[in-house]
Amino acid sequence: GTGKELIARAIAGARYVPFDAARMEFAAAPGATFLPINIAALSPALIESELFGHRRGSFTGAVGDRKGWLESCPPSGSVFLDELGEMDLSIQVKLLRVIETRRFSAVGDTAPRAFHGKLMAATNRDLPDGIRAGKFREDLYYRLCADLIQTPSLADQIRDSPQVLHELLLYMTSRTVGGEAERALPEVEAWIAKHLPKNYAWPGNYRELEQCVRNVIIRQSYQPLGQASDAEDSFSIRLRAGELTA
Repeated sequence: GTGKELIARAIAGARYVPFDAARMEFAAAPGATFLPINIAALSPALIESELFGHRRGSFTGAVGDRKGWLESCPPSGSVFLDELGEMDLSIQVKLLRVIETRRFSAVGDTAPRAFHGKLMAATNRDLPDGIRAGKFREDLYYRLCADLIQTPSLADQIRDSPQVLHELLLYMTSRTVGGEAERALPEVEAWIAKHLPKNYAWPGNYRELEQCVRNVIIRQSYQPLGQASDAEDSFSIRLRAGELTA
């Protein structure tokens, strides 16, 4: 929720793409050079297939040969591995080899294939903690950490520049109610100022703020995760007082 993929897309979009003067077009179509894979959403077997590709019959359901993202990625392209901290150790070993040699093999094949693009990765986990726990390879970490970008949390951005909250609320309110944003925005800001602490941490970052805006506009209320609602508070108080009977 801090914009890791947006930053990765911006970096990928800033890469040089050659222009073919004979055909009067770029060598790669806009948007086709960014290939994201969400590690947390796939099983290790599917991650391996998505990255390296596979040969027909290499596993159950492999009814044909398939190119993986590493092979499909053009020289001007970028493969983005989101939630890298969730990657299985066996795949980490193979990824390390890709970084070191720019070579890999598809699942069920031994023929070497080349990776010509750029590799980016992101995680919300503490990788040094993962290394100490034996869940992340130290050598892979040092291969990937040449350029590190830390995305600040929403709370950090608001603390550094309080105006950010107003700008984000205006944007999110406009997305929710369109032309009614100017009327709805003061109500949203007033509700947040009244019901949430000034230094509220926004643990869900931008996604939480967006849900807060929608709930305040539609229901005139928002309940942060782990915070009891007024109804639950009332139920708990009466239960302790012995006022409820089965």
